[in-house]
Amino acid sequence: MRSSVVLIACVAAGLAAPGAARAKPLLLISTEASGEVVVVDPAKAQPVGSVKVGARARGLKLSKDGKRAFVAVAGPVKKNPAAPGPVPAPAPSADDASGLVVVDVAARKVTKRVAIPPSPFGVDISPDGKIAYVSNSETNQLLAVDVGSGQIKQTTRVGAEPQGVAVRPDGKVVFVATHGSDEICAIDTKKMALLGRIDAGSKPQTVVLAPRGVATAFVPDEGLPNITMVDTKQNTFKGQFGVSGLPKTTPPAVLQSVAVSPDGKILYLTTGAGKSVLFVDPEKKEVVGTVEGVGAFPRGIAISADGKKLYTANGPSNDVAIIDIASRKVEARVPVPGAPWAVVVAP
Repeated sequence: MRSSVVLIACVAAGLAAPGAARAKPLLLISTEASGEVVVVDPAKAQPVGSVKVGARARGLKLSKDGKRAFVAVAGPVKKNPAAPGPVPAPAPSADDASGLVVVDVAARKVTKRVAIPPSPFGVDISPDGKIAYVSNSETNQLLAVDVGSGQIKQTTRVGAEPQGVAVRPDGKVVFVATHGSDEICAIDTKKMALLGRIDAGSKPQTVVLAPRGVATAFVPDEGLPNITMVDTKQNTFKGQFGVSGLPKTTPPAVLQSVAVSPDGKILYLTTGAGKSVLFVDPEKKEVVGTVEGVGAFPRGIAISADGKKLYTANGPSNDVAIIDIASRKVEARVPVPGAPWAVVVAP
């Protein structure tokens, strides 16, 4: 009997081990200055690899299975031909040109590059993983890219300076934050046609959908400290409230990005020059906590699957903060050179 128990225990351990290994999360961080996706092990609080993706790597999204990362690469900064200076540099190489870059997370290598005019900004993926939706802040377009063929299937014009992108869970609608038009554009993904323009305060930055089937999107505004809420079923304005408690800084603290707790009850907001993360209860419409000293200009933010940790991408301080939500303390700041921009959690 004892040998049978031992055998069963060993088999169970053998079956559980691969699952436990797969469950170990990694952080992927896009870096605008160095043009990489840096891989960080949050348990060790250190980088464990990187992939060169191209100049000004910005928007970053994982496929549903976590196997591929999609990166919006804005491309080199244009030189003003009228400005004095040396002879212009040669045209960028294919590896630096603007576009959508697909990275194999496990192999840590680029598997596809899709050329897109400068400057791609945000990206999200259809639920079936077949289409990537990319905003272009220079051409004021949303592009639908066929992931398999690497071809741009369709484009549609949206408002000025489109940035954050979010696809509805049913894949039928994609929402785009138009920073220069103060709106959220709702786009029919089948026809790539405009369904509506939704007032979004002043300079909306990004769009994050509520979890657990709640038909709400949260939109932080950079121009004013507001959160706009969108009804994602009706594609209409749902409400808006001000966010108090931003640090008094020069330049002023402004809302940048938002992550939502797994139960949808708390929003976590980065404050840019405020060097902090605000905890906001969207039901009460008030700040219920603050974490100070997360790093210089935290922009991107992500939350662990269990809702216990936050991660912020801090560009000027070239690091990523690991924050314990329960204690509201920064546990570590991991050096990540190259001006971190966005961060996602890979299972």
